[in-house]
Amino acid sequence: MNKLGALIILSYFIFFMVSCANTESTDTIAGEKIVEVENGYIPAEKAKVKNVKDYVQWIQDPDNGFKKEKTINNLTFSAQFKPYEYIVCLEEKKDILPDSLVRRKVGELKDMQYYDLKISLKEFAGELLKYQLTSSQQYTERVNYFAFGMQHDIHLVEGTDTLACELYHFERTFDAAPTSTILLGFHISNQKTAENKTLLFYDRTFNTGLIKFTFRTQELKNLPKLKTS
Repeated sequence: MNKLGALIILSYFIFFMVSCANTESTDTIAGEKIVEVENGYIPAEKAKVKNVKDYVQWIQDPDNGFKKEKTINNLTFSAQFKPYEYIVCLEEKKDILPDSLVRRKVGELKDMQYYDLKISLKEFAGELLKYQLTSSQQYTERVNYFAFGMQHDIHLVEGTDTLACELYHFERTFDAAPTSTILLGFHISNQKTAENKTLLFYDRTFNTGLIKFTFRTQELKNLPKLKTS
């Protein structure tokens, strides 16, 4: 083969390699293949695979960044970010979940993002809403506020977007425990890139004022994969 022929073949080879690299560039970061998750991107080989029990425990562990807690005086406020697979695990209550079921359930949830807001007392035996109560009328006002009014004092900030609370459900415990849990749902942000998520709650009941819970992008990118059957 003469030099001209060799150069032509080499040129085609270089063109082919560059084309392949460009085609794959949207699926790689620093040479690693990535998978898209609801919070951004994570390298596929770095996403840990966990069974249902371990997955739920991992999400609920404050050290992993999906749960935030703040204690003010005798009150503890916590916010739990709930990935779609986590919600499915809690709803199904099974040790092994079929992949088809998880995919279907996730598809039903994907239009929104979900959180739990919990308020609890460290040293109090009765119902949370009876803490430091001054009258029966005040108790009625607290119940109505937790059931209907508190929704307007909760927002989610992502980048330049401030999202209103669209889904709201107050789980009333009566005298069963000094804890109240509120289920929250927000629309998906218009941000094109992964942003920190800051849940804002203005506490009017116990006069602690504005409380912020920030879920950082770097923490959320560590979301593990759920092992399915």
